[in-house]
Amino acid sequence: MKGILNLLAKAKLVELTDDERPAVTATPAASAVAHTEAVAPRPAELAVAPLPAAGELPSLAEACADVESESFADIFAGAAIPPSPYPAEKLLRLLDGLRAMDAVTRKAAVLAMDAADDNWQIDDCLRDAELKIAALEEHKSRLAAQMESRERQSAAIVEQIRLTLDEATAAIRQQISELEQLREREVTRAAQETTSVEAGLRAARESVARETRRIDGEIERLREIPNSFRPPAAGH
Repeated sequence: MKGILNLLAKAKLVELTDDERPAVTATPAASAVAHTEAVAPRPAELAVAPLPAAGELPSLAEACADVESESFADIFAGAAIPPSPYPAEKLLRLLDGLRAMDAVTRKAAVLAMDAADDNWQIDDCLRDAELKIAALEEHKSRLAAQMESRERQSAAIVEQIRLTLDEATAAIRQQISELEQLREREVTRAAQETTSVEAGLRAARESVARETRRIDGEIERLREIPNSFRPPAAGH
């Protein structure tokens, strides 16, 4: 009778009571499968901290894209340099027109023009040049501070990527062999994101270097005025 009930139960035509159900002895293979499923997480259950997505990382290249677009006039306006009766740039243009002369003759010619025109004094140019040099030096200092901050940000991001990669790698290595491909994807993603950050940093560093060279060139031009026309210090 039990044999017939068992057949009917297998066909889902009847439902056996607890007493009628036969004791099930698991085969070694079935036991191994059950144990594996109970212990080993499936790929979907693997808890691995995700690396920062590329879109979440600050783009240093974009952040510094407009560093080189600020004109000297805007820098001087930001420093609140007052208008000069005879701006330093105007005297520089005059000096450029007198480049055929030697320095002594060129200075004498400018001083003669100064003496002949009551509307301006060489001191106006000297003061204007010194204020603009100070403004450019301050602007350079701000650029350097911004670059230092971005260096720290980049280092922190790269370190976070490294730490997250280490955690992901450690977790993946605990899994069975079919999860090895997941580790490789994490390594690749980390490398790509690190490259992205470092590329942005290089772009920012190069941008600031170009702007610094441009400012140094203008400072060198402006220095001609104080070097040529600043009165000698007392006692010399």
